[in-house]
Amino acid sequence: MSIADHRDQLHSQAEIALLAGVSRATVTLWRHTPGFPSPERGGESELFRRTDLFTWMDKRVIPRHRLQGDPDGTTYGARARRSLAGEPPVAAPETPRPMEPGTPSDPREADRVRELMGRLCDRVRGAGSRVDYVNLLVSLHFLRQLEGPHWDDVVTTSRTGEGSDGAAALLRHIAAAVDEQLRLRGMRPAMRQALVRLEPRSYGDLRHVVNLVDGLGHGAFELMLDEYELLAGLDSGEFFTPRAVARVMVRIAEENAAGGAPLSVYDPYARGGELLAAAATRCAEQGVAPHRMRVCGLTHGRDTAPLATVNLTLHGVRPRVFVSSGGPPWAASAALSADQFSLVLSNPPFNMSDSTGGPRVEGDWPYGPPPLGNDNLAYVQHVLGALEEGGAAAVIMPNKAGNSANRSEKSIRRALVERGVLKAVVALPDRLFSHTSVPVSVWFLVHPSQACDEILFLDARQVGTPVRGKRILLDADVQAIVDAYRDAGAHQGEGGQTPAVPSAGVARQTVEARDWSLSPMDHIDAYRPRQDTTDAACSLALTELEVCKREVRDADTAAASALERLEQMECGKSLDDAVGWRSVVLSDLCEIQAGPSYSLLKKHMTRDGGVPLVFPQNLREGRIEEVADDHRHVTNGSARHLDRFRLAPGDILCVRTGAMGPPALVQDTGADWLMSTNVIRLRVIDKHRTRVHPGFLATYLGRPESVAWVRDRATATGAPSISAAALGNQPVLLPPYADQQRLVATLAALDSQATAHSRLAAAVEETRTALVGRLRISDPDERTQPDRAGRP
Repeated sequence: MSIADHRDQLHSQAEIALLAGVSRATVTLWRHTPGFPSPERGGESELFRRTDLFTWMDKRVIPRHRLQGDPDGTTYGARARRSLAGEPPVAAPETPRPMEPGTPSDPREADRVRELMGRLCDRVRGAGSRVDYVNLLVSLHFLRQLEGPHWDDVVTTSRTGEGSDGAAALLRHIAAAVDEQLRLRGMRPAMRQALVRLEPRSYGDLRHVVNLVDGLGHGAFELMLDEYELLAGLDSGEFFTPRAVARVMVRIAEENAAGGAPLSVYDPYARGGELLAAAATRCAEQGVAPHRMRVCGLTHGRDTAPLATVNLTLHGVRPRVFVSSGGPPWAASAALSADQFSLVLSNPPFNMSDSTGGPRVEGDWPYGPPPLGNDNLAYVQHVLGALEEGGAAAVIMPNKAGNSANRSEKSIRRALVERGVLKAVVALPDRLFSHTSVPVSVWFLVHPSQACDEILFLDARQVGTPVRGKRILLDADVQAIVDAYRDAGAHQGEGGQTPAVPSAGVARQTVEARDWSLSPMDHIDAYRPRQDTTDAACSLALTELEVCKREVRDADTAAASALERLEQMECGKSLDDAVGWRSVVLSDLCEIQAGPSYSLLKKHMTRDGGVPLVFPQNLREGRIEEVADDHRHVTNGSARHLDRFRLAPGDILCVRTGAMGPPALVQDTGADWLMSTNVIRLRVIDKHRTRVHPGFLATYLGRPESVAWVRDRATATGAPSISAAALGNQPVLLPPYADQQRLVATLAALDSQATAHSRLAAAVEETRTALVGRLRISDPDERTQPDRAGRP
């Protein structure tokens, strides 16, 4: 791929026929030919990616009787390229004028966005969700910043239309314009499905939205992105990376790169495109025009993929954003697998538990095979493989990845250190991300050609400001972390002198002596002034106690805020709002799959590693948890034949045979595991995913009334048992999707509050133990011994 090659448009079957100079019937026949590219769903249409089409057509020579003035031996690919070269300029996507670096934001934009997200939201969305409404704002803002005829048409239409029919027509017009621009950028059209669900109460409300968006500048998109993340209830695989964290990653990775500003950037888990956008902004600050950059991303969320493309386009970039078909990036299409980049940034979904799975046998892992069921260090290796010589990378990892006890992960950490590709690890404050308090670090990596002998560890856990239950990094905090990195790098091998961000440069031998731990907390303490052991333990316990107190205050604030928002929503409802509630049965909402038969499972089971199995005892407190000393797995080869029993995030597991209790929601732990015989899987049907939130459904089915319903219908010849068919008859009272999201977000805040209080209780006990140890109580007999002077 050359730097100038920024586009990979999607084409309909009719467009393929025009490019290749054949009939649509011929294209239909081609689709049944082995090797023809698979379509990508775009709304109600099937679209085909241009690069895949050209690769296939390059191998097909045009028969002589079908030549249209082409030289003998011409391929359909050559004809299509010639047809494409003759396209009028209007076929190219419009490019907005990027925001100038250092341009101050208009303080009125926040007020306008708040007005848009206030009463107007409920008045315009009607039966649609709040996320659908945010997509409308993003669509309008995108067209406004393009400053082309599409926006002029929207404004003109908004001033002349009227009534519900006019509102529906305007929404279709907006969706069609945005979807066309997305398609021209190689993205699946996605806005029509969201915007047609909106039902404005009046045409005047929709016109007012258009007028407000008309006055917004570039910075408004980031405010909208914040609202989207807040309202969508994104899980760990989708929540966005805070912009301040993205700036830290780009600024420090830039320090490690061999060249100047990176002209090629890649993110294998692009989310909303925020990391790529931060790289584009940084390059613009250094005088590099964003359109010169080669920016590629792989996104795994259909809803966030259009946002990533819009985000990057508004930054002046012409990105290539691919939507994953469901597999990890190292199994992605050839469009990305052979590419290398000067800068790679990523915030992949991570697993917080110690994996009990054995090393995987598939794939190419130069630093060692990661364990099954945990992709943390698989992403690190994929990122390293995507670096060009002289390149640098930054990857967000859970702190657990740095010191996990899993043998495979420890072996990978050892290889990373011994080969010198890990440049630095920076521990970040907790509660930076929405909906999770998972502590994380940023791993800074370099190409093997720049191997380093020491690793720089920085502890930035104490920077930042608490705001509404989260922790925010201000510009001064970002600069403090970058300055600490530069200062510590200039005094490699010594402790860092920046008070807010202590640091230590650690040699490979020292890392080995500390069991290959990559946790900054395991290294920086060793370089602080030495104290008596009991004094140090007491000091650490008191510090941890203060951290836990702060977490509790933040969690209490977030929970109170969530409860207040929920109560306000409930109080503001009229009796008419109950119309949106529906009574359905479970089988109407979910695919219900019982686990494999015991005879099928037994012959594939092993205790020597492989893919973990989920048994009823793994279902604890609404989630999947690993059970100590349970090493029952399925061999890797057999697992491929049991794919229909594999679990994915958002699945709900119920007990099939055994003690009937609340179901469990599959999140990070349990993903890619296999069902055992005695469980049943519920998976929301695709067409209902915008109507049914898995988190709400799991909560509803976990109510005592729902559990009692199952127990009453379970047969009890030996152990209680329920069939998939019987479970499918369970009634479910389903509120509107927006209400489900609010409830799930509130419960998540309460769960975080409970976790914070549990950690505080443990910290109090640890502090008590440390204080008792500080008393230095010695043996009574020793205390009564006389001193050398004979005094008792």
